[in-house]
Amino acid sequence: MKHKFKYLISIVIVSSFLLGFSNKVIALSKDNVIYKNIYIEDIDVSFLNMKDAIDLVKSKYKEKTIKLTYEDKTYTLSPKDIDLSFNIDKAVKKAFLYTRHYDVFTNVKRKFNLRLKDKNKIKLVSTYNEYKLSSIINNICKDIDIEKTDATININDNGSIKRTKAKNGKKVNKIKLKEIIYDMIVNKNLSDINIPIDITIPKISTEDVNSINTILGQFSTTFNHTTSRGSNINIAGKSTSDKLIMPHDEFSYNKSTGSRTCHNGYKTAKVIIGGKYVNGEGGGVCQVSTTIYNAALISGMDITEVHNHTFASRYSPIGRDAAVSYGYTDFKFQNPLKHPIYIKNIVNNGVITSKIYGCDEDREKIYITTKTIYEKDKIKVDTLRIYLDEEDNKIREEIVNKNVYKKK
Repeated sequence: MKHKFKYLISIVIVSSFLLGFSNKVIALSKDNVIYKNIYIEDIDVSFLNMKDAIDLVKSKYKEKTIKLTYEDKTYTLSPKDIDLSFNIDKAVKKAFLYTRHYDVFTNVKRKFNLRLKDKNKIKLVSTYNEYKLSSIINNICKDIDIEKTDATININDNGSIKRTKAKNGKKVNKIKLKEIIYDMIVNKNLSDINIPIDITIPKISTEDVNSINTILGQFSTTFNHTTSRGSNINIAGKSTSDKLIMPHDEFSYNKSTGSRTCHNGYKTAKVIIGGKYVNGEGGGVCQVSTTIYNAALISGMDITEVHNHTFASRYSPIGRDAAVSYGYTDFKFQNPLKHPIYIKNIVNNGVITSKIYGCDEDREKIYITTKTIYEKDKIKVDTLRIYLDEEDNKIREEIVNKNVYKKK
């Protein structure tokens, strides 16, 4: 009986405590302040009304204007420009309502935990308009970005050289700039920014064009300039002239001329098709490819594609012609030198001369020879390139092409 009495006394005491606590909770819930131990980010907003809590949070997390600077240019990015908000009002309201749940028991539980030093932290959620930010950054790019400019070289028929210098370009690093702004928005820590800039380097430098100072090799062929064939040679000669070929880059004859059609100014003249001479558009252009081929041979270019004609040509030594047919066979070479080369074709009064200019440091002593074997119905010709030292001793030789011609 004694133990039962003590048990009843304990129940009464605990019930009284809970009743008193509950009454205190209900009383506090009527106050117009945020309950204790509630934080917004790292700011304690306990016992503050909503207005004071908003002012306190805004004093640390400010939605302020950002200055973006590059050299003497400054741009302003205001919160209004991109609809930026840290949503402080929403966070404070959430803090205020945390202990004002519609369920009384939830409120009692939350307040009980908060009174036992359990903190409730509420995050600020930043929002902004990505489209508006991108639009502003794009306008900044338009104002700052400068395209890189390659150096240029132009060699006249008389050999005079005109050069222009290269200029570096610059571009706003949009990805990096967006990342910086995004990180500041997420971390609610806005500050001024130095706009990140990437410098773009021209492919053709001033040093590249300045290195071109001599003729590495040249070759000439003759033709009747009063004919349709002569007109085609003139057009093809111009379209393959004034070409700058950087180290390891490749020259393609067909790519330079484009299709040899009437639309591009070419006329009908004799061409070889299936071992027979017939009329066709662009007749004569093989003489231009052949002339450039020989200049390339003497200049030390790596010949990557070359084809001989069905019959030996009248305008070049046997074994040293370059037949081309648009869409089928091409003439190509690669520049193996340390410096760029420049192709210059001069067409004048029935003579086409192809000159390959380059750097005197790359010039080698080269001569071209052929080995010919005559058979019953064909002629086999090996085209060889021979390199000499300063005393004209042979250093090495290479077979450039193996040609097979039909006898006429």
